[in-house]
Amino acid sequence: MHMTRRSLFAAAVITGFARRPGVTRAETTSDLAVTCDAAVEAAVRAAGQAYRARTGVRVRVFPTEPGLVLPQIEREIQNDIIITGIGTIDRAAREGLVPPGGRAGPWRNRLVTAAAKAPAGPDGSFVVPDVSLASEIDGAAILRRMGAAPAHILGVIDTGAVAWTLTNGGARQGLLHQTEVVADDRLTVIAPVPDDAWPPILYAAVVTKLARRGDPAAFVAFLSGAEGQAVLKAAGLEAVA
Repeated sequence: MHMTRRSLFAAAVITGFARRPGVTRAETTSDLAVTCDAAVEAAVRAAGQAYRARTGVRVRVFPTEPGLVLPQIEREIQNDIIITGIGTIDRAAREGLVPPGGRAGPWRNRLVTAAAKAPAGPDGSFVVPDVSLASEIDGAAILRRMGAAPAHILGVIDTGAVAWTLTNGGARQGLLHQTEVVADDRLTVIAPVPDDAWPPILYAAVVTKLARRGDPAAFVAFLSGAEGQAVLKAAGLEAVA
């Protein structure tokens, strides 16, 4: 729940900025507004910091749940760039929310089983995301396909809540994204989830139809370059050939 509240708050911040008196769409600034899936927030922030060190351009990152990315563009909430799942970007292209072409990626964000480095939680307990508006991942189904049979399965709203549960002693193991484990030094990976248990999760970046500030295409190009790819890889996003 913590992640969802934070994501909704971020969306509200963007809304307030876009509609603030005195701020018009014609106004220009070098800052870039990037909306991304909450699971890759740390990776995108790291890339934004590297880009600012190179160019001086500030990249403002607004994490949100995957299902809220396109509604923001549809409501004309300022988004220069989106970084989200391939399926969502394909839908955005079909609906004319992003220009054709010009994508960076794809990058893979692996699902992994993980635990707190200081073991906590009841023996045999496993926390997973349930299918919801905040998460498309069916954690219970993944455990079945992996042949895992924990003594107790706890369902939560998304992988952010999985991380919170593990670090607060609510369960012994959990299912979450590799990027979320890399971003939290209290967590450690146990094993990757096999592809036959859940399809690979792929992300891409693209400029939106609302982009009117700075040079967002330059940041997207940076993500495809050697420096951007190295930053994303270190944060848990793997480039896919």
